[in-house]
Amino acid sequence: MNIVLVDDEAQIRRWLEILLNQTGLGVQLIANCSNGKEALEVCRTREIDVVITDIKMPVMDGIALIRSLKAERPSIVSFILSSYSEFHYASEAIKAGAYDYLLKAEITPDDLRQALLKAQEAIDKERMRQREVFSLKSELNGNQYALRSLFFRDLLRGAAVQAAEFEEKMRMFRIPLRGKHLMMMVLRSDEHGEVKERAKISEPELLESAVINIIDETLRVETDSGCCFVAEENTYVALYNYGDWGEKSLRETTLRHAHRISGYLLELLGLSVSVGISLPAMKLTSLAEQFEEARLALSHKQFYARRSIAWYVDEDKGAGGGPERRQHQLDHLSELLDRDEFDRIVPYLRLVMEEVGQTMAWREKELKAFCIEAVFLLQRTVRRLKAAAGLDDVRQQEAERPHEVIASLPTFEHVNEWLLARAVQAMEEAHAFQHPYSEAIRKVCDYVKANYAAGVSLQEAADYVHLNRNYLSELFKKETGISFNDFLTQVRIEKVKELIVEGKTPIGQLCEKVGYPDGSYLSKVFKKVTGMTPLEFKRKKG
Repeated sequence: MNIVLVDDEAQIRRWLEILLNQTGLGVQLIANCSNGKEALEVCRTREIDVVITDIKMPVMDGIALIRSLKAERPSIVSFILSSYSEFHYASEAIKAGAYDYLLKAEITPDDLRQALLKAQEAIDKERMRQREVFSLKSELNGNQYALRSLFFRDLLRGAAVQAAEFEEKMRMFRIPLRGKHLMMMVLRSDEHGEVKERAKISEPELLESAVINIIDETLRVETDSGCCFVAEENTYVALYNYGDWGEKSLRETTLRHAHRISGYLLELLGLSVSVGISLPAMKLTSLAEQFEEARLALSHKQFYARRSIAWYVDEDKGAGGGPERRQHQLDHLSELLDRDEFDRIVPYLRLVMEEVGQTMAWREKELKAFCIEAVFLLQRTVRRLKAAAGLDDVRQQEAERPHEVIASLPTFEHVNEWLLARAVQAMEEAHAFQHPYSEAIRKVCDYVKANYAAGVSLQEAADYVHLNRNYLSELFKKETGISFNDFLTQVRIEKVKELIVEGKTPIGQLCEKVGYPDGSYLSKVFKKVTGMTPLEFKRKKG
């Protein structure tokens, strides 16, 4: 129990302090004040339970102090110190709000102890009453919010309601909202799984009520109308009437309202939210459509982890990217796979996803559909290679259900990681089944393909894989069916063909590109392998 003593005589204050210590109650003396003004300042800044004050004092007397405390801090219990000659003052003090009076001449430690125990009982009863009132108000508000949400959720599902019935419901719920000229916002917390840890209110029901209350108050201050209700878990709807504004003014005021609501929720509750805004509607029958518009705009932003305010018309114009472009990208991926250019697959998909992540050009469903198609192409290639190696596994094919996995991924980042991980895994399998050669021979083949223009020799290849030259020569022919030099020639001639078809390199410079000493020798080797000279090959292809 925190106590303040008030008397203009220091000797009386010291005597009262001694009596307090002798009560054995373990009370806390917060301040000794010489007049009512000093005591009032202490009570304004500290948590005080009891004030024991004299009546006659300079600056502010005890009765004026009690009246001020009754007006500003009614929970404080006040005792008046009086004498027999001042009894009429004590009576006036009790009328002003004093709890009881104590006779200076007769007060003992036990008298003071009994008075303080009685005061503590009164304080406890008042605190219990306040808790019960608060609990009752919270329950009533919670019931009202629940009924409100049920009514509006029915409207969002398309339930019909007459204008007169709607007006009657609004009067019953005490909501200042008309059934026309409606704007809707859908709000959702940015870290749903971490809301309890981040928000200042951890109890879900109390947090929900606080969110509704803050949005209600903000709408009524900003728009003189509107209310908030819970549409579904972690999703709130703010609904209000807009004025007779032009499109630009409506957009500016709506965005201002959304920013203020999100700002208040963050400041007061520690709750970070994103907001989706619908198009304006003239009548109640458009509520379901407005809800889908606002939710679509919000979901698009949140899917790409862009915490902000999204206007439906912006998302409607920005989303898409064209089905033709997505199909072109899938066709290109299929071509790379069909040509067994597996080293280009993951970089290509990473490039596509980086572009989508930056532009947010595809809606969530469009992106996930693209990823499923891409994974099917990857799976088809792996199955083709396994079948060629006699290792086709039907049970594994049946176990692969990417559409079920991707449907549960909540954000672009999750989808991106999932697709690239599947691509890496598929290409590792593809490389493993692409060549039925040993690791050493695969490395030699890759080494030749990377260094053919430099005139790579069998000895250099043997040194690269740490094998004896003669052993490598025998092993290479055994596994590939051709000699090392024939393979080198094959790689060079295929590159020459590619350059000729490409058409950017003159015939006379082809030899330099592939490691032959001169054009005459290239022409001789090319004709031996293909049956025609490079020029004849060019004319045929042209």
